[in-house]
Amino acid sequence: MASLRHNIYMIKNKLAVVVLLITLFSITIHKEAVCQNFDDTYPLTLQESIDLAIDLSPLSQSARYALIANQWRYRSFRADLLPGLSASGNAPNYRRSFRDNLNPDGTTSLIYTQQSNASFGLSIEQPVMPTGGNLSISTGITRLGVFANENTYLWSSTPVVIGYSQPLFQFNELKWRNRIEPLQLQIAQKEYTEAMESLSLTVTQRYFDLLLSRINLDIAEFNVAANDSIYNISQGRYNVGNIAENDLLQTELQLRNAESSLTQAQLNYDQQIDNFRLLLGLSPDIPIEVDIPEDVPEFHVDQERALQMARLYNSMYLNFEMQTLEAERTLDMAMKQSSFSATIQANYGLNQTSENFLNTYQEPLSQQFVALNFQIPIFNWGKQRAEVNFARNTQRQVADDIAFEQAQFDLQVQNMVAEFHQLRDQVLLAELSERIADRRYEVARNRYQIGQIDITNLFIAQTERDAALRSYIQAIRNYWISFYNLRRMTLFDFEQDVVITHDL
Repeated sequence: MASLRHNIYMIKNKLAVVVLLITLFSITIHKEAVCQNFDDTYPLTLQESIDLAIDLSPLSQSARYALIANQWRYRSFRADLLPGLSASGNAPNYRRSFRDNLNPDGTTSLIYTQQSNASFGLSIEQPVMPTGGNLSISTGITRLGVFANENTYLWSSTPVVIGYSQPLFQFNELKWRNRIEPLQLQIAQKEYTEAMESLSLTVTQRYFDLLLSRINLDIAEFNVAANDSIYNISQGRYNVGNIAENDLLQTELQLRNAESSLTQAQLNYDQQIDNFRLLLGLSPDIPIEVDIPEDVPEFHVDQERALQMARLYNSMYLNFEMQTLEAERTLDMAMKQSSFSATIQANYGLNQTSENFLNTYQEPLSQQFVALNFQIPIFNWGKQRAEVNFARNTQRQVADDIAFEQAQFDLQVQNMVAEFHQLRDQVLLAELSERIADRRYEVARNRYQIGQIDITNLFIAQTERDAALRSYIQAIRNYWISFYNLRRMTLFDFEQDVVITHDL
């Protein structure tokens, strides 16, 4: 494998020299044009790719908007707890028609009327969250106009009216929202952080998919060159009678297969790099390249601590709490709606009427209003009892589901920590195997050139070398995927020993 890396290194150096000469020449001739149109290849590390995706990816933008939407939803709820000022009225309200009129002798006659009515009012309402009641203060004025032989206007004012409405033995929606909405916001914040970590995990997967496709392309290019050289050597040996025609045909077939693999590897690489740019939110014409991460961090993750962090910071546990609250809310609603309920209303205020607008606010008279409305379910074929039992058993089902899902999640975290520790050892073993396979191929190639082994053994060494390199890349891929998956599930960075947070 050392020869492959050496050849790739030499090719890159030659390309770099050519690009440098072309750049210098272009700057001399067309400096301004080059500054606008010349694009360099951007080498991206894994961390740089993740940072780009968090800033530019459409997936990160979608997660941000989801969190912002939940923040506005919570602000809407908080506004429901505060006093609200509203205005109401109608103008003009004109009517010209016949209407029924009750005469003193008990008979009814139709009279022709022409009148208008206009009103305007202001009110302030304050919900009382602990009790579910509503406190209001209002003021208003009304003008009635009667148009006959002589136009008459009558004003009516209510300078102030204080009212209170209190449901009794009823479901308190606002009180439950006060428990649920803050928790919903916490879940949204946790899910946003998890979405960013999930994006990091996805970028890691795509990064190594692109890296592996590039390695496969490098291997395919090297194999074409190597097999072409072997085929030329075999032709010479066949011409002097050192090998049979079957061996010559086998080398030619290997060369054609290598050329076919190169075409497929190039197509796969082009697809992978396009998908990677799309995930990162980059323009399709930006040239990028990725390389094997040099460092594999080594640190210990305690299983019990990982469980503790997951229970503290993962949104799943908040969702468990949310499901419990929703089940309790449904049961409370079913019980309150199936029993006796009442509403008491009380108003106290001032009012006055006059044909003169200014007099409507002089010496106002008091007004009072008290009402008690109630509802008692008597018989409905057991509907209320069925709904209560349904809600109660649903609550028990939710509790059992949560217990099982929590145990599953805990087991998943434990398995992930155990797997994480093993994956680093696998990276070290894969790296050692790759070096051995690369050295074996070099030895086999040199021995074939001097005729000490046949072509079959050389091709076996070549296949094992390629497989060892792919296994090494796959081992690194598995390690980093486990690394970011552990971060996603615990929302804790065990390498830096800090809680993971992402700001908008």
